[in-house]
Amino acid sequence: MNLRSSIQDSPVQTSDAISARTNDEGTPIRIRAVSIPLVFRSLVVPLLFNHSLILFLRTPFNVVSHEYHRKGLKATPEPERRPTTRWILLRIGMVSKFGIPDGLCVRANAVLKGLLDNGHVVHAFTHSKNVSLLPPERIHRFSGFQMNPHLSFDAPHTPRTIAQMCRRIGIDLLDVQMNSGTTEFLLPLFKQSLPPLVVTYHLAYSTVGSFVGTAFNIAGKASLFASKSYDAIILVHALYEPVFLRNGVPKSKLHVIPNGVDTSLFTPRAHQKNDNTVDFIYVGRLSVDKGVHILIDAFREYQKENPMSRLTLIGDGLLKSMLTGRDQNRSIRWLGNVDHSLVPSFLKEADVFVAPMTIGPLTASLSVLEAMSCGLPVIAANVAGANHLLSPSEGLLVKPESVPAVVEGMRLLARDESFRLSLGKQCREKILREYSWKRQIGLIEDVYRQLIDHRSR
Repeated sequence: MNLRSSIQDSPVQTSDAISARTNDEGTPIRIRAVSIPLVFRSLVVPLLFNHSLILFLRTPFNVVSHEYHRKGLKATPEPERRPTTRWILLRIGMVSKFGIPDGLCVRANAVLKGLLDNGHVVHAFTHSKNVSLLPPERIHRFSGFQMNPHLSFDAPHTPRTIAQMCRRIGIDLLDVQMNSGTTEFLLPLFKQSLPPLVVTYHLAYSTVGSFVGTAFNIAGKASLFASKSYDAIILVHALYEPVFLRNGVPKSKLHVIPNGVDTSLFTPRAHQKNDNTVDFIYVGRLSVDKGVHILIDAFREYQKENPMSRLTLIGDGLLKSMLTGRDQNRSIRWLGNVDHSLVPSFLKEADVFVAPMTIGPLTASLSVLEAMSCGLPVIAANVAGANHLLSPSEGLLVKPESVPAVVEGMRLLARDESFRLSLGKQCREKILREYSWKRQIGLIEDVYRQLIDHRSR
């Protein structure tokens, strides 16, 4: 459904659990909206000049006025509670990508599924071609120019159109997944005509600034500036908190909710392997920040002393060139991008998961959590936050960016099967205890409840 045309043509979708609400007086209000040329200017110029975002967003804007009948933001009578929910059901809008094969979209889809399972009505605002969990009438697409899988320039009118659609549908709360679309930076400009705004920050640029160059530096500054206007901010790791606090974000807005795992899908294998090959595996982006170059070099070194070993790589990225035509003995298997629902079957074939990331935090890596849920021991670089996830009884932490250290970790786990199994069992228990999606969705709902309660006072 085209987002702009849906405002004009589509009927309001109602729910038995939640009805569309109107203000008691039904009086019109004036909504301040930024004109399209200046929104476009505030979008393009900062991407050309690194420090211009904050300066530009502070300049006066040409304002146009529109008359709308306000759909009140007061609390509605509580609908009948379902046993699976902890409080009232909501009509939630999610602004996110959903179809890209990376951890950001895995989280977005997991949150969407969890909210639906708990009985909430969810509408998606997206330019993804497919949102498989929702019927077409709850998918509202907007256009954009996709620079790469992780960065898009959305149509300048998108934030204003989302605001209009939220009011038409009667959205109670807007959940924005900060996964690198320009709309996420501009939505707070329309805050006065939007429901409460929650944003989830995924990326490590929040902590490391320009570690991969200008694009991440610009995105980081834009994120921090926009965050000040969101009502609540969800961080995937506590390491991000100091960055936001230093930039003037009140601590009361910050909520640390790590990534989670579908523990019913990612389970340990139920049978013993039939061969003596030691299988190492990595799932994720083939990039320098993930340490894939370290992993490939380390495995090639280790494989010389143990021919009965194999490495499986799942994912795509710039470093795939390291895999082309250089392994005549077929000891490295590269599968490219694989549908997320198929990843558990590959993890269950493996013996050890290797994640030599060059930056942290480790808990931000969904693939590490999913491997642990499958009962795999983990070899990981000792980057920021790694010791919070992996204790000595759950995995091996090695020196960052060190090929010899990774080789030694491979050597240790390959020769001691009982040690591998012991570590893997502890990993599975930790995930069940602290990182299931069921638990994390409950924490997200708590954030929603606090905002709704605060707005209804």
